[in-house]
Amino acid sequence: MKALRKLAGGEGHVELVDIPTPQPGPGQVLVKVKSVGICGTDLHVWEGRFDKVRPPVTLGHEFVGEVAELGPEVTGWSRGQAVVSESQSSSCGACEYCLAGQSNVCPERLAYGYGVDGGMAEYALVRASGLHALPHGVGFKQGAMVEPLAVAVHAVLERGVTPDQGPVLVSGPGPIGLLVLLVLGLSRTPVLVCGTSKDRVRLELAERLGAKATVMVDREDLGQAAEEFTQGKGFAAAWECSGAGPALSAALRLVRRQGSLVQVGLNGGVPSLDLDQLTLKELTLRGAFVHNRGTWERSLELLGQGALDLTPLITAEMPLSVWLDAFELSRDQVGIKYLLSPGE
Repeated sequence: MKALRKLAGGEGHVELVDIPTPQPGPGQVLVKVKSVGICGTDLHVWEGRFDKVRPPVTLGHEFVGEVAELGPEVTGWSRGQAVVSESQSSSCGACEYCLAGQSNVCPERLAYGYGVDGGMAEYALVRASGLHALPHGVGFKQGAMVEPLAVAVHAVLERGVTPDQGPVLVSGPGPIGLLVLLVLGLSRTPVLVCGTSKDRVRLELAERLGAKATVMVDREDLGQAAEEFTQGKGFAAAWECSGAGPALSAALRLVRRQGSLVQVGLNGGVPSLDLDQLTLKELTLRGAFVHNRGTWERSLELLGQGALDLTPLITAEMPLSVWLDAFELSRDQVGIKYLLSPGE
């Protein structure tokens, strides 16, 4: 089968190669991949900026498809059934976090696409316990968006303190930031989304998706915009999705007293922060990392109910054979989300 593989560490070393189609063992299911999303993690693996990668390994953790084969004693699934797989390939199952249903922070957690072979291939081998049926009426394209949606659902509904009233801030209009905006829209919370002038197209989409205001921080005064948007009270809460240190600093400054801030984006560095803001205003600062099984169930329920439409975020679906074009477009932020189709 064709698979997009990271063959060695460092920059590059990603190639579309032929490898044997895997066979499912006990507790495993072989999935025929229909669509797979390109994530920032995939780009970092390609660029050699992700130190957790274990080459040689097949990329991709945002994938959807059909059941092709069942491993021994695996029940509850049928061949041809539309399914989506959680991105977590394994956890220890015994630590306090796993036992509490919070395996996303298990020290031994591994994920598809860098820890073990992922979904940028014609077939993917997954754990049966991590499969979910795709709801009726939800197509493969939206199915490939369930993983990033689950990130947003976890950040807003499980880690966030969503105010009943009062405006909120979302920093970073990338795929995750826009999905956070959509989830916040379920509660009709007024949202201001900020980015840079490079994000102009994404900020325009944010307005179409329900943002009440947008700001390009390198051309406009975010502080003044926040003053007007919140009527001088400050934001009740903020979700920082860009991973940029200055964005986190701005959020700390602009959230009102006893407000909350959820850090979703990864920084990769050590930002300089005014921690006095945290103390003097009694702010609640939380991290939000990926998701758990319950998050997936919640996300799929929202899609199945038709509460969310993720298609505006999908810029294009391209054949796996032109993966490099899709990776370069994603890296250069031309559009929002690119999907790869291994079957084409």
